[in-house]
Amino acid sequence: MAIYESIVILDSLLTPKDIDNVVDRLSVIIQERGGVIRKIDKWGKKRLAYEIEKKQYGFYISIEFEGDGNIPHVLESDYNYSDNVLRYLTYRFDKYKIRAMQNAAEQAKAPAAAVPAAEAVVALKPETNAVTQESQE
Repeated sequence: MAIYESIVILDSLLTPKDIDNVVDRLSVIIQERGGVIRKIDKWGKKRLAYEIEKKQYGFYISIEFEGDGNIPHVLESDYNYSDNVLRYLTYRFDKYKIRAMQNAAEQAKAPAAAVPAAEAVVALKPETNAVTQESQE
């Protein structure tokens, strides 16, 4: 199964309940087709770089999911039929992005071995000040 992310810009005049309904509808579409939702981020209302349909603001939503290749097509057809969706972008993570995510997860699990090295740098700092003071005299 591939990993996808779909970023959607909704009309900013929607109520929070309507926004939740849109997110729920998209979640149902993904799950009905065998996909697994990894993360849903509501970025909130932001100013658009340029007006879209005479609107200056949009509500941004990011949905990260795993699934097969037909799910993005179904989502995009749903986006096209919805009047509340101003813009959308769905892309597939490449192997480099997936590898970077795995490395970040491994580093988060590993114990912080960099702390003693940071203490060593702090310990050297007073000595370097002493050396610079001697050279100035």
